[in-house]
Amino acid sequence: MGRMFLVRTFGLLAALLLILQTLDLLSESGSILAHPGNTQAQVWTYVTLRAPQIIAFLLPFSVLLGTILTLITMNQNSEVIALKAAGLSAHQVLAPLLVASLGVAAVSFVFNERIVTRATATLDQWKDVDYGALPIDRGERTNVWVRDGDDLIAVQQVPASSSRWAG
Repeated sequence: MGRMFLVRTFGLLAALLLILQTLDLLSESGSILAHPGNTQAQVWTYVTLRAPQIIAFLLPFSVLLGTILTLITMNQNSEVIALKAAGLSAHQVLAPLLVASLGVAAVSFVFNERIVTRATATLDQWKDVDYGALPIDRGERTNVWVRDGDDLIAVQQVPASSSRWAG
């Protein structure tokens, strides 16, 4: 049951990702290719940077639809009735789904923290330069918030050389 849930969830995720990525690419490919020098390679770069955002958006819907399809299939095949007749409670019937869902939630959390945040930051920087060449990161940061005791201070720019101060 857990395997059926996971296969359906990630199958739906792949199908929805393909549809939404295609529609998003149709709307953005003109802007990407409008910049002089951009080719098909930059379009594929956009796809790899945008796909994690779409996956993070669609995963909860895919889990919901995967759960519904799994339970509908089990109901149509009278598997739920057979499990109840064998003496299993509703909690025992749903336990594999709960374990699989917790696994998907853990994977989603790690994916969002490790991949989505970095891809989003890179894509935002790339959009800011109208899909041109990304500027070289020299360590300067803008719009930084610093805490000094109980005070919160907004700093407009922190130069790269400030991290090398002799203390």
